[in-house]
Amino acid sequence: MNKNNRTSKIALVLSLVILGVLVLGACAPAATPAPTQDVAKIQTEAAQTVVADMTAGAPPPATPVPPTPVPPTPGPTLDPNMPVAVVPVPAAGEPAATANYNTTIYSGPGVNYVAYAAFLSGAQAKVIGKSEDGLWWVISVPVAPNGQGWVDGVSVTVTGAEGVPVVPTPPVPPTVEMVPPAPEDPQATAIANVYIRAGPGTNYTAYGIAQYGKTGRIIGKSEDGAWWVVRINPEMVGAGYGWVSADYVQAMNVENVQTIATPPAPPTSAPPPPASGVPTATTIDYVNVRSGPSTSYPVLVVAPPGTSGEVVGKSADGGWWQVKISSQYSADGLGWVSADWVVTQGTENVPVVEATTPPPTVPATPPPPSGTTSCALVSQSPTDGTVLNPGASFMTTWVLQNTGTTKWDKGEYDVRYLGAYNNIILHQGSDAYDLTSSVEPGWTYNFSVPMIAPFEPGFYGEAWQVVYGNQTVCPFYVYIEVK
Repeated sequence: MNKNNRTSKIALVLSLVILGVLVLGACAPAATPAPTQDVAKIQTEAAQTVVADMTAGAPPPATPVPPTPVPPTPGPTLDPNMPVAVVPVPAAGEPAATANYNTTIYSGPGVNYVAYAAFLSGAQAKVIGKSEDGLWWVISVPVAPNGQGWVDGVSVTVTGAEGVPVVPTPPVPPTVEMVPPAPEDPQATAIANVYIRAGPGTNYTAYGIAQYGKTGRIIGKSEDGAWWVVRINPEMVGAGYGWVSADYVQAMNVENVQTIATPPAPPTSAPPPPASGVPTATTIDYVNVRSGPSTSYPVLVVAPPGTSGEVVGKSADGGWWQVKISSQYSADGLGWVSADWVVTQGTENVPVVEATTPPPTVPATPPPPSGTTSCALVSQSPTDGTVLNPGASFMTTWVLQNTGTTKWDKGEYDVRYLGAYNNIILHQGSDAYDLTSSVEPGWTYNFSVPMIAPFEPGFYGEAWQVVYGNQTVCPFYVYIEVK
């Protein structure tokens, strides 16, 4: 190409560029004023770029390619030790959710709820509902107490779910504070939000959630090794300890922790089915039904998850609902459930109900036992009035002598927990034990039970008894002082 031809082509390109700019400027609609720019400089630089490319023999710019869609950002990091969900696979045509990446199934629509399991990339689950705001999906999770789990809508691809129902948002359960351990103490760190329960199983009521990343002191383990007993703040839970599944914590320094006997599973009973249109409360887990609106009232019965009862009142602070229950458990057919563990409907106009008088406070120093005519306390460790450090673990042993004339037959006589002073339970494990051997008149029997001292200073104690059927044979007790 000669110099004159090349110069002519350059001039032609410059003319076309300038003409295009003028035409576009004339045809464009009026717009909102933009920040001031040097238009002449921009036009000159554009023309110089085109000339430079042609002079170098570069091909003209290609047609722009649309950007590749960016996949949604996953939620919180999933711990690799999290149990993997086993969920029903949807049949053809059923509403289905497919995990876009490894994610978590929660007990409610948010990462502040307890985590049930990992939902791995590519896995499928049956969709049974959606959240009120449409951002979360409810899937079938048989291992969950109420059979439901929630997944973030960003983390799954859902098909065929146009007609699924809206599921009311459950309350966020309260947080339970674990007592921090010393560096060398047995300890457990939560790898996800996890329930702390009253016993080693999901059929025990939950005290609340131990938050992800929090560490607590371990004081024991279950008989099957699948649960740890951890210290919790006694101001929140009077017992001062609870059970957490080993699947959801990372444990350390646990080689020599003691085995704790499994407490009896709580009796459960569903409330009478509510009539159509009445205010209702539906349980999201196993829920204590109490005789009054606070944890200081005794438990009447435990309502299983997913059951509904009629609401007839509420506490003055709004933290408790009064519900109808079977007259088998309450003379007036009424009980109270915490608002932290139920989903309510139609309760806007229920009246405030005045609570009955709370149970009386038991004196700090227990009176001496009575009715010991058929047995005698030979020795006891620790002795009454022993001073212990807050949170100290100790074993209480009583040596009892059969001073009557009737043999205590193994299988017919047992030892039972009677009550706690200051309403703080000290013992761990069961409330009832069969005799390990028969006790002839004049013989002695050793009975031991592990206990834990409360963290708050004061006097505490427990009363026990040897019983034959419902007849008290021999009451005995221990009381300690915490300083």
